[in-house]
Amino acid sequence: MERIVLGLILEFVGLHLLAQGQAVRRAARAFLATAVRAEGEVIALQVSRAGVAQRPRPAHVYLPVLRFRTAEGEVVEARSPVGGNPAPAAKGDRVGVLYDPADPRDVRIDNVTGHGTTAGRLLTGLGAAVLAVAVGVVVSGVW
Repeated sequence: MERIVLGLILEFVGLHLLAQGQAVRRAARAFLATAVRAEGEVIALQVSRAGVAQRPRPAHVYLPVLRFRTAEGEVVEARSPVGGNPAPAAKGDRVGVLYDPADPRDVRIDNVTGHGTTAGRLLTGLGAAVLAVAVGVVVSGVW
């Protein structure tokens, strides 16, 4: 009985991670489909404590604040919702910027991790791994 309960809990967690990973990947692909590229600069790094709590201190995610000029000549300063630990770039770095022409404050650093697709892949892979463990627990009684 305990094995089945544990398997169900793991299955729920795995499905949740898979769904989140796919949602992140879809959002990243939709953004990339309409994004315009510009050259910009990292003018600051904002620390987010939204990461998973770890002992002895919480995890931090560094979100870059970017300054760039749109194709229309408007200077925009905006924070990317995609960050990392370590930071995806250092303050003062010149970077490629992707922005939504309908909302230039919706920005990302133009690199593999800055798009958000890597995070989506990681969540999807983690969800699949947790599901595989759930199946192993229920079917073979590994736990």
